[in-house]
Amino acid sequence: MTPEMSLVTRPQRVPLKGLPATAFQHPLDRQATENLKKIKGFDWLVGKFIEYGFERIDYITHIGGGIRVGPKQMSKHYAMLRECCEILDVPEPELYVMQGGVNAFTSGHNHPFIVLETGLLELMDNDDEVMAVIAHELGHIKCGHVLYKTMARGIKPLLEIVTGSIPLAGKLLGSGIEGGLLTWSRRSELSADRAALLVMRDARPCVTMLMKLAGGTERHVASLDADQFLLQARAYKEGLDHSMSDRFYRFVVNMRATHPFAVERARMLDEWVSSPEYNGILSGNYSGVGLPAKAALCLNPNCLQPLMPNAMFCGVCGTPLRSH
Repeated sequence: MTPEMSLVTRPQRVPLKGLPATAFQHPLDRQATENLKKIKGFDWLVGKFIEYGFERIDYITHIGGGIRVGPKQMSKHYAMLRECCEILDVPEPELYVMQGGVNAFTSGHNHPFIVLETGLLELMDNDDEVMAVIAHELGHIKCGHVLYKTMARGIKPLLEIVTGSIPLAGKLLGSGIEGGLLTWSRRSELSADRAALLVMRDARPCVTMLMKLAGGTERHVASLDADQFLLQARAYKEGLDHSMSDRFYRFVVNMRATHPFAVERARMLDEWVSSPEYNGILSGNYSGVGLPAKAALCLNPNCLQPLMPNAMFCGVCGTPLRSH
């Protein structure tokens, strides 16, 4: 597939009424969620997170420290939010803009809100890129990611509080939960990227948004080329999939990250945009779309290896596999 084919403009945006999150949720996201819930002590930690009011503290911090976007406050961005909500069939959350770096995130499991930091708005010089970011964050809400996403951002201080009285056991418990949350966090981004593509119906703003997150600057934005970035993304996968050692090194490098590399995310969107699954959703056919296929799943919650049918051991970490 040529770069031009993967970046072709999609039809006019229309609402996807009744769209279930399972229709576009990435299989790796579903797998990581399943593995996360099986980690010993995770349910207990979720209860403590809610009990100690971390979510409420996060909300108060942002409503007091940012600008709430609305019909009369940054109205263009509010219109983007409304359109994205209509397309994805998501209740409208609160949207805030805060001083900060190149970042955006969603928080508030019971009272969801989205935060766009000013560094990101400065870097995204195209309105479609900003809208793709908003759609991405709404994808997290649509998929029910918000509680775990909030926990992933605050996991270190939370673990220090709730496991501080049991040093050795607490460290072992915390290490497993933190690793599982980080793995889940990375994989959840793949589903949110798909939500952005479903809203935009055009891969270009999604890819250029990722390209700028990877290495964009305000001064040199005109020198960036999305087609070249996609070629890099394809070469990245092909170049690091030839040997087991390269796949292992990629696994190790990603272990402590909260997001996959931008080039990996661009490649996955590039592949999905021409898939029957994506085009079926756009045509309103949600039946059976996105359901997990029978495959071998790695039991290691930190492993980034994709699903591998007909395998007995993971090709990256060596963990035995089971059928799903």
